[in-house]
Amino acid sequence: MSPLQGASPRSGPQQSAGGPGGAVPRRLRCLVEHGRHGLRAHRSVVGNAVRVTAASCVAFYLCRYALGLTVMSVYATFTVVSLGVLARIPGSGRQRATTVLTAIPAGLLLITLGTLLAVQTWAAVVGMLVIGFVVAYAGTTGPRIAGAAPGMQLLYILPCFPPYAPENLGQRLSGFLLGAILLALAQRSLVPEPDTPPFRRLLADAADAATRLADHHGGPLPVQALARAHRTGDALRPSRVPPADLPASPTLAHKAMAHATEAVRTLLARLETLHASAGPGSSYHAETVVLLQGIGDTARETAKALRRGKRLRPGEGPSAAVLQSELAPVRTHRAVDTLERLSGDDRLVYLRRRSLVVQAADCAVVLALATRLMLGDRSVERSPAGHTFSYAQARAHELWWQRLTTHLTPRSVIFQNACRFALGLAAARAVAGLLDLQHGFWVLLATLTLTRTTSLETWSAVRQALLGTLVGAVLAGGLLALVHDRDTVYAVVLPVVMLVAFIAGPLRGLAWAQGGFTLVVATLFAQVSPVTWQLAPVRLVDVLVGSLIGLACGLVAWPRGAGREVRRSMAGLCAAIADAIGYTTAQLIDRSGDPDCLAINRALVLAQESLAQYHCELRDERVGQPDWPSVLVAGADARRGERLLPGRPGRIAPQEVGAWLRRAADRAAADYRSLAGHLHADSDVPREDTRPLDIRALLAVAPSVPRDCPDREARALSAALLLDSVIWLDALTADLDRIRKEM
Repeated sequence: MSPLQGASPRSGPQQSAGGPGGAVPRRLRCLVEHGRHGLRAHRSVVGNAVRVTAASCVAFYLCRYALGLTVMSVYATFTVVSLGVLARIPGSGRQRATTVLTAIPAGLLLITLGTLLAVQTWAAVVGMLVIGFVVAYAGTTGPRIAGAAPGMQLLYILPCFPPYAPENLGQRLSGFLLGAILLALAQRSLVPEPDTPPFRRLLADAADAATRLADHHGGPLPVQALARAHRTGDALRPSRVPPADLPASPTLAHKAMAHATEAVRTLLARLETLHASAGPGSSYHAETVVLLQGIGDTARETAKALRRGKRLRPGEGPSAAVLQSELAPVRTHRAVDTLERLSGDDRLVYLRRRSLVVQAADCAVVLALATRLMLGDRSVERSPAGHTFSYAQARAHELWWQRLTTHLTPRSVIFQNACRFALGLAAARAVAGLLDLQHGFWVLLATLTLTRTTSLETWSAVRQALLGTLVGAVLAGGLLALVHDRDTVYAVVLPVVMLVAFIAGPLRGLAWAQGGFTLVVATLFAQVSPVTWQLAPVRLVDVLVGSLIGLACGLVAWPRGAGREVRRSMAGLCAAIADAIGYTTAQLIDRSGDPDCLAINRALVLAQESLAQYHCELRDERVGQPDWPSVLVAGADARRGERLLPGRPGRIAPQEVGAWLRRAADRAAADYRSLAGHLHADSDVPREDTRPLDIRALLAVAPSVPRDCPDREARALSAALLLDSVIWLDALTADLDRIRKEM
């Protein structure tokens, strides 16, 4: 018989060998293993708590007990807490440390302004209003600055309260410097966040995947290559990329990187569709094979340049010249051939299939040029496709100014949030100054940390914060009454309280965070100056006042957050798409009009920001919402045509063809304007099919291109430009049809 057969799990020699005393070690081992598993699962939270606790305690003990500088100790400690806990700086340990060190000049300026403006309440309030808005609005320039903004706000809040003591400015600045440096060292060396793959590597992987797809010229479907293409394209989605690695800043390199990302994702999508539509076992036309080979060579060179990452001189790097020379005759030949076959293709099935490889080649050219621009070669503007890079010669201050002014409108959720926070902080500073609250700093801190983008979220945060502060105040009052003025006990307890508070807050919620921070504040201030148990109820009152101010601002300033704004921004994007259709068509027909290239970009940015905030807000899940990403796809398609088509060779001719194209464009633009009107009015979008392009009317006016006519080349270029425009309008029409059905 097996030892396990016929034996009860609770009986046998093993039980007697261990005895009752063996249960305790086993339970301890289970608890230890459970704790280790929990630490691994929450490595980021625990690591950040360890780093902040270590840096703040070293800073505090050094300044308070070794140097005897109490003001410096407070500023050093709060610098670590503000930039390590209140701020949400994304990235690896190296990236976070770099962000902290980069923020030092701004921190020195904020502490100096706060110290000098504390001379009068009105000066501090005006400073809070202006600085609060500027710091919050600066988040438009990238996720790292946006993540650091709450902590930077605290650097002005801390010194802008009485007593007015400019003679302590040296200690304040020294404390800030010490805290920032210690935090940067901790971020880099103590349980650092792991490094993530550089964004250039993700682009290189996607370019390699495109190479694999382009190397397939017929036969069985390349299942592995298709799977890799889908995987690498998906890895470039903004939601999949760590915020610190996103090309989101207004620098030239990041703009080119975002341009390359759009190009390579479109390239992968077109190649996937090409192979899927061809079916298994099919063979490709010789022209298609030539273009696929050119796409593969260009993508391969691009991937190599991205992996090297070397700065390029003009003319270096991946070349698109060969592919462009192969693409031009194929485009014209296919246009002439396709135009003859449109009579039996009212739904443009044949045209769409024939255009896939041409569109893929266009994307490969843009990918190569964007990569060169990203790596420093501004000569891409001299390429035949260089008109798509209108920003290549822009100066740095122009790019930054464009980004900052993009959100300078009441329709931007970032502008709304900056106004909401600035008004709330200014009101809190005025109340704290007029009522002469003992610790007015805590009033502003509560307003800063509890104000949310909707009144519903703010009320939920206030309830949790008050509950947590109440419990924390009771515990802090008991601690202060029990320990009294024995600094040694507080010094021993401080790191434990900090570590527990900074772990429990992110893991257990806002109530735990507020309660834990109340204990941290009590333990810290008890070592700075004599305090009694009355400090705890004072903090509770201050948090209550700050919460009420934050709630009032949430009710007054855009209380619905992005819930209403997302519809307005999508309506604005639809209107911008309609304008882009009109501008681009006018350029194609008679080279007239002055297209506003920034309008569609601005509308896309505002729509993306409002949608991102909307997804982060509390809302009633029972209320259905349209598939807003479909509108963003239409915006990207409109922008792609606006960038590419006007710079193409040729001209739409004869006049009757131009008139047909203008009518088709006007009809598509009118449909998008109608959709914009319904969204702006918050009314239901009619569930009707979008009118397809009238191909029969086009064939009635489009002349044939005889093979022996003297101006065949010019007429072929005109035909190619016409069919590129038809495909573009057809894509926008399909986007609109999909949007209406999904709404």
